[in-house]
Amino acid sequence: MDIFVEQIVKKEVTGKDWAIRTAIGLGMGILLAVSLFVFLFIMPILGLPLFVGVIWGGWYLITNTDCEYEYIVTNGEIDIDKIIAKRKRVRLITAKASAFEGFGEYKDAPEAENGVTVVSAVGVGETANEAGEIVPLKTYYADLKHPSAGNVRLIFCPEQRVIDALSPFFSRQLKIEMSKRH
Repeated sequence: MDIFVEQIVKKEVTGKDWAIRTAIGLGMGILLAVSLFVFLFIMPILGLPLFVGVIWGGWYLITNTDCEYEYIVTNGEIDIDKIIAKRKRVRLITAKASAFEGFGEYKDAPEAENGVTVVSAVGVGETANEAGEIVPLKTYYADLKHPSAGNVRLIFCPEQRVIDALSPFFSRQLKIEMSKRH
């Protein structure tokens, strides 16, 4: 029987995102003033397309700061995609759960070694716990050796159903280590 689970989490809007949006807005204001000046005093035929282009370009750049992460688990393999403004999809990583050397809550993660590639796909959201209460998603880590990226630390916020879909494919050693922690 095939196992297929998917989850989408929204990326938290950070101060950096707000700074980028503000800078784009200020740049748009300046360019709109320039295009209005061109329209009124220099060349009306050039000013109007420039005005429309500035508005469209600003909207496009501002919406690019809106991101989601999609976790897809298929038979022990997890694909993590970054979805930008619901119009562009970028694959961040594909990894087999059997390649995980470490897994657990991020707050309990050991210090990452030098030279480790960190893939962060942390989002915000809520899920129901065993008692049916709505709780925020927890952040987890997975350390693995990736065929092309080398040593990788994956940081993500899976729901319990994603963890349950991955855990049967963990290596025996990882299962033993996880049972010692609990």
